[in-house]
Amino acid sequence: MNASLAHRTSVLQRSNSDTGSKESGLPQTYNLSGNSSQNRLLSPVLSAWAQAGLIFTGLLLLTTLYQVDLTKSQTSLTQRAKSRQLLASPAPQIGPTLVSYSYFEKDDIQRFNMEFFMAVGMGQSPRFKPPQATDFVVIISGEKCSPCKQLLPSLVETHAGTKNFPEISQAWSVPGLTMLQRTQNEGMDFAAHNITLQWLQRTSSYSTYRYFIFLNSSVRGPFYPSYMPQGWQWTRAYTDRLIGNVKLVSSSIVCLPTVDAGGFGPKAESWAFATDPEALELFTRAGVFHLRTCKLCNDGVVVRGEYGLTNVLFSHGLSIATLMSMYHPDTNWLDDKNWHCNNNAHPSRHGSYDGIAMHPFEVVFLKASWHVGEPHTAHYSKWFLAQAQGSDNTAGSFDEPMYRYAISMEAQEPNNAESCFKVV
Repeated sequence: MNASLAHRTSVLQRSNSDTGSKESGLPQTYNLSGNSSQNRLLSPVLSAWAQAGLIFTGLLLLTTLYQVDLTKSQTSLTQRAKSRQLLASPAPQIGPTLVSYSYFEKDDIQRFNMEFFMAVGMGQSPRFKPPQATDFVVIISGEKCSPCKQLLPSLVETHAGTKNFPEISQAWSVPGLTMLQRTQNEGMDFAAHNITLQWLQRTSSYSTYRYFIFLNSSVRGPFYPSYMPQGWQWTRAYTDRLIGNVKLVSSSIVCLPTVDAGGFGPKAESWAFATDPEALELFTRAGVFHLRTCKLCNDGVVVRGEYGLTNVLFSHGLSIATLMSMYHPDTNWLDDKNWHCNNNAHPSRHGSYDGIAMHPFEVVFLKASWHVGEPHTAHYSKWFLAQAQGSDNTAGSFDEPMYRYAISMEAQEPNNAESCFKVV
């Protein structure tokens, strides 16, 4: 209500109070119930005043409501703008990561695995960029490393960290990549990873890293689908899960039965896993990476090394996680109700994963040396390497028999693919 209207209302109320008139609500002088000519003249004026006051009040109310609605709209637009900015914000910073890759040229599969990793995982090709904030240490066990010929031209021989280090016969290094040649081939990949850790300590670079990823040349990868968001890199499949009390993330977890020497319950399989400095310190104190020459004995590489990873963490109330789709990401592996997973069978073999096999896109790295994930692994390997070499994989010619089959009803019938996985 404006000042003029408020003034008129106040005058009318005072006049009514002074005359004591309660019926008309107006001063006696302007009583509209009378028949005087004065009243006849004033009646339209007062009526117009009243109508004008009502119209003004309505307009004032509409203006107020509009302003409130406009304020709400502006607030909503601001909130949506902030939401869009949040969604468009760059991915969180990736912590410095060290990848230790243990190589032993046992056969052509191991050789091809490393060639694939160099092209796709290390970014040694135009189409695949190297992961950000990530350094690589390649440890060669044995005298032969055919894929290393591609790396050597870019490397410089170094003696840093090798003095009084008899386990290393030769070392090459440039920023982001180091290659170490072992003098002996014992202890399998855990002993090789131990060389990496010792070299990091000797070169005072151990404390640089927030995450550590350990791989060996029996696995092939990384594999990941094309719909991953821009800026995503394969290392994050592991490191993003290292939160809370989860101190180790592996591609695969096996729940061992009570009859296994490794001990009943879940164990992270060690051919592809990530951890952090806190857990790595616990592993080092427990001797998990010590050189062991026996593979399957009770104090051997598998029981004290591979399975020792999980046993050490569990003894400190810490947990593990896996990339496997069979289990919910928040599964509490410390709870023994979850210790019969996959019916206590190793899932990383052909046909042993709930009646099928692991898929390359599921676990990022898989055991190619055991022919796991075939034929998908072979086809995806071919496609990824073709892309690494600059191909779009679109070349071809008309395959009429396949075309006819693909549009037939036969192509829609149930298939017997599952029979390929019936191993027992």
